[in-house]
Amino acid sequence: MHTEIKNIIFDLGGVLFDINYHLTAEAFEKLGVKDFKNIFAKKGQADVIDRLEEGKISVEQLTVELSAFCNIQLTQKEVVDAWNAMLFNMPAHRFDLLKNLRKKYRIFLYSNINEIHEKAVHQRLQEKHGIENLKDHFEKIYYSHLIGIRKPKPEGFTYIIKEQNLDPKETLFIDDSPQHVEGALKAGLKAVWLDLEKQDVHGLIAELGL
Repeated sequence: MHTEIKNIIFDLGGVLFDINYHLTAEAFEKLGVKDFKNIFAKKGQADVIDRLEEGKISVEQLTVELSAFCNIQLTQKEVVDAWNAMLFNMPAHRFDLLKNLRKKYRIFLYSNINEIHEKAVHQRLQEKHGIENLKDHFEKIYYSHLIGIRKPKPEGFTYIIKEQNLDPKETLFIDDSPQHVEGALKAGLKAVWLDLEKQDVHGLIAELGL
């Protein structure tokens, strides 16, 4: 595969930045939200979350809608803290991986992310690595809440391909969510699912010969 690939688009959460969705579900359930996994899950999520990740609603609106949806009064701080419970950090060796890959490929980031997580991710990067954001490690970063399109919609991948003048057949997308990989394939990209139960991104990159 590597002889045909000239561009690589990475997912962030799970692939490069360590996260645990269950911790956010547990945090909300501790607040009294029943069966939060039906509202937010890795494989699918309620409309309110989709709109948050496409920048269509604010954190204030999210708090109001979640409170109404769950029939429990939540504060904005409670929502933000619970939302961020899933976030860990990005190990230093993954920065080394990106640095090495940039010597041979055009590297991009495309993440389903909301304003809450973007702020928290940047804070963790600053605290652990002394950097403000990830801009220096990619040619360009695409966050769903800023471009208004979230994965797995093929339009998001098409948007990146057109803006960067990429050949889809020469572009590889890596994500740990199968449905996002399907979206990339529908847009004509090459795409690979990273099964985090079996390997990390370093192992996958080595396996692909990149």
